[in-house]
Amino acid sequence: MATLADFRVRLPEFDTYTDARVQLFLDDAALVMNSPGKWMDVYDPAQVYLAAHWLYAALKTEAGDAGALAPVSHKETNDVVIKRAVGTSNVSADDFGSTSYGKRYMFYRDMMFAGPVGI
Repeated sequence: MATLADFRVRLPEFDTYTDARVQLFLDDAALVMNSPGKWMDVYDPAQVYLAAHWLYAALKTEAGDAGALAPVSHKETNDVVIKRAVGTSNVSADDFGSTSYGKRYMFYRDMMFAGPVGI
């Protein structure tokens, strides 16, 4: 399992967060990911990126933003139109596609669990 030190080395942009806060999300990620044996060598980085995704989502919630993390490309209400230049974005049902950390987690998850399961 990933350690707090692993998290800090891989993602220094979260250095302003306390160790207890980061460890909380690492522990949550470990609970969800279950057995490290199923993930083989990618368990630690996947755990770090899942924790970072949730930590970033919590940051947005702390700031009072309870909306989507993904950028708005076009929204229209009455006479108000909001447009932003963004690339195409496939936000998954789990919303992992809304952050770069969640996308990296999905990369590892899909690498380990995509494809045929039985014979």
